[in-house]
Amino acid sequence: MPEVASILFGAGFTIAVSVALGSLLLGWLRVRLHRTEAALIEFIAGSALLSLSVTLLCLAHQARKGAILVGGTAAIIAAIRQALRAPESRRTLPAIRLDWLVLFFVVFSAFGIYYFFNAMAPEVSPDGSGYHLGSVARTLRHHGFDWNFHSMYAYLSQGAEMLFLVAFAFGRHSAAALVHFAFLCTLPLLMVCYGRRFGFPKAALFAALLVFASPVVAKDGVSAYNDLVVVTLIYAVFYLLQVWDEERADNLLILIGLLAGLAYGVKYTAALTLPFAIGWLVWRRSLNLPALTRIGVPAALMIAPWVFRNWIWVDNPVAPFLNAWFPNAYYHAGMERIYVDLLAHYLGIKHWWQIPLELTLRGELVSGTFAVAFLMLPLSLIALRTPAGRRLLLTGVIFAVPAWFNIGARFLIPSAPFAALALGIALESVPAALPVLGLFTVLTSWPTVVSAYSDPANWRINTYPKEAALRKVTTESYLSKNLQDYELKQILESSTRPDERIFSFAGRPDSYIDRDIWVSYESTLGNLVQDILWTPQDHFPRRRARFRFLPLQVLGIRVVNNASDPNFWSVAEMRVFSQGKEIPRDASWRIRAWPNTWEAPLAFDNSYATRWSTWQAMSPHARVEIIFPTARQVDEVALELQPAKEAKLQVDVSIESGRWIPMTDSVEYVKQDPPPGVRQAASREIKALGFRYLLVNSDDLVYEDFKRYFKFWGITELAQVHGTHFYRID
Repeated sequence: MPEVASILFGAGFTIAVSVALGSLLLGWLRVRLHRTEAALIEFIAGSALLSLSVTLLCLAHQARKGAILVGGTAAIIAAIRQALRAPESRRTLPAIRLDWLVLFFVVFSAFGIYYFFNAMAPEVSPDGSGYHLGSVARTLRHHGFDWNFHSMYAYLSQGAEMLFLVAFAFGRHSAAALVHFAFLCTLPLLMVCYGRRFGFPKAALFAALLVFASPVVAKDGVSAYNDLVVVTLIYAVFYLLQVWDEERADNLLILIGLLAGLAYGVKYTAALTLPFAIGWLVWRRSLNLPALTRIGVPAALMIAPWVFRNWIWVDNPVAPFLNAWFPNAYYHAGMERIYVDLLAHYLGIKHWWQIPLELTLRGELVSGTFAVAFLMLPLSLIALRTPAGRRLLLTGVIFAVPAWFNIGARFLIPSAPFAALALGIALESVPAALPVLGLFTVLTSWPTVVSAYSDPANWRINTYPKEAALRKVTTESYLSKNLQDYELKQILESSTRPDERIFSFAGRPDSYIDRDIWVSYESTLGNLVQDILWTPQDHFPRRRARFRFLPLQVLGIRVVNNASDPNFWSVAEMRVFSQGKEIPRDASWRIRAWPNTWEAPLAFDNSYATRWSTWQAMSPHARVEIIFPTARQVDEVALELQPAKEAKLQVDVSIESGRWIPMTDSVEYVKQDPPPGVRQAASREIKALGFRYLLVNSDDLVYEDFKRYFKFWGITELAQVHGTHFYRID
C-alpha cells in the first residue's frame, strides 16, 4: 500500500540518516564503545547532527524535500563507505544469562509490536496533532520558520520537531510518530547496556522493562511528542559520563556536550543536562579549560540556533518564558504567569498521598500513570548503600525538578530510568524479587489490563489499531472517529482563503488543517482578540476616573499606579481636558506606557472595545502617558475603565522636558452606561486586525452572547461541529 510504504520510508530514512551521521561522528572522534552500545549511541548522536542540519536549513528557508533526500542519502553513502574502507572491530559487552535475555526480549517484542501499530496509526494525540506537528507542517510549507506566525509554541526549541520534519516530508504524521517510537525502543536497550557494562544486568533488565511497560511512557512514545527524545538524551549523557569515568577519553566529552546541547534544543526542561554534565566533571575534579571547551563548544553549537532565533525574532532568547526579563511585543508576562500557574497546580488533589496513587493507579488528575510497581519506589533507598545507587537516585531527583513546575506525569519520565534502576539494584539481592515483580509489571501494564483499573480519562494506550495502522481503514474515517476537530478541516479549507487568519479560544489539530489558527492564549494578538470579544460580557469600562487640578501649561501628562498587586491594571480610554473641553487627540502626540508599551495606543483609539493593560501584575511606576509637541493647558485627566480597587493612581505632569512632578491622587469615579454599538465596534476591531473567521466552543464565554445578539455582532454561523461553532464576521 503506497501510504504504508511512504510512512515506513519516512521513518526508516530518518533513522538511517541519524545512524549514518552518528557512525561518521564516532569514527571521527575515535570513541571506544562496545558493539551494542555503540549502535545505540550512533543513532542518538546522529540524531543530534541531523536535527542541527535541518535547523540550519529552516533558518535559511531551504528545508525542501529534495534537499533533505539528497543530503540524507549522501550521509548514508558516506557511512557505508567508511564502514567498508575501515571496518571497526568493537568489543562485546559482558555476557548475561541467556534465559534472562530471552525472556526480556520476548516481553520487549510483545509490548513493542503493540506499541508499533499504535505509533503507525494516524496521529490523534492532542499536542502531537496540534502544535508539535502543526509547527512541522507550517515549517515545511514555508521551507523554513514562518516569521509571521507568532505563537508561544512556535518559540519553543524544536530539536525533535526537526527530526519529525524529515520523516513528515515523506510519510506525514505517522512517520514522525514512528521516529519518536524509535527513541522509546532505544531507551530500554541502552539501560540494559548499562547493566551489562557496570555489573547490574538483572537490575537493568528489570528496570528497562519497568520503564518500557509504563502506560504513560508508552502512550507518549507512540505519539509525536518529544519526551522520549529528551529522556533518551539525558540517559545517554549519564551513561557516557560513566564511560568517561572509566576511560578518561577526551573526545567523549565532545559527544557528551553535543547530546547535552541537543537536550536543551529538544525541550527547555532538559536545560539541566549541560549543568549536570559540568557538575559531574567538578565532582570528579576534572573540570579545567580544555575539558570545559570540549563539552561547552558542541553544546553551544546545539543551543545557539534556538537562542539567537528567538532573540532576533521576538526579542527574547528564551521565549515564551521570562518575558518580564525580556519585555517584547509578542507574549505578555502576565499570560506567561497564568499559563505556568495552571500547569504547576494539581486540580482536584486534596492530600499529598493521592499523588502516588494518581501516578500509578488512576491517572486522571496527572494525565498518565507509571507501572504499578513504582509504588515500591521507597525501597530504592536501600540502593543508597552502593555508589551506583547513590548516583542513580541523585540523578533521578535532579531530573525530576521540572515536574515541580508541571504536574503532568510525563514530566517525570526523565527521572523514571534512574528510579527504576535504583529499585532494581535495591532488590537484586532478594531471591526471586525481580522476576516476580517483573511478571507483576507485565501483567498489570498490558494496555487492556490498565483500562480495567485506571480512570477512563487516564492518558494511555487503550486500543490496538492494527487495521488503521495498515491503512485498511481509511485515514479520514479513523481521524473523524478519534479526533473530534478533524471534521473542521474541510469546512475551514473550503470556506477560507489559504492566507486567512482564523481565531480560536482553544487549540486545534493544526497539523491537519492547512490554515493558520491563532489561539487566544498563545500570543499578544490572540490575547487582544480575546479581550475584544469579551468586552461586552466581562470588562466593559463602566466607570470614569476623573482627576482635577488647577490649570497648567504642560509638556506631558501621565497617570501612574503606585501599588503592587497580582491583578492587572487596564485603561480603555485616557482623555485630557482644558476648561471642561476635551483636547482633541493629535497624531503628533507621543503615546507611551509601561509596561506593555506596544499596546499603549489602545487607550487612545476612541474605541470601548479595546483597552490597554499592564498584562502583568501591578507594580509601582506602571503608567500611561502623553508627551505633547508643545506646551498645552490641562486641568483634568479622565480614565475610562473598570476600576481596579487595588490600584493607587496619581497624575504627574511634565513642565520641563524629562522632569515629572506629582500633581494629584484625588480621584472621582463617575458611573457611565455602555454606549450602543459596542458589539459592532468589537467586530470591526477584530476585522481590522486581520480576522474574519472565528471558532467558538459552546462553553466559551462569548458563545451565549453570540447566540443572543448575533445581529449586533454582525456575524454569520457557517457551520457547527461537535459543539464548535464556525462564524464569519460580515
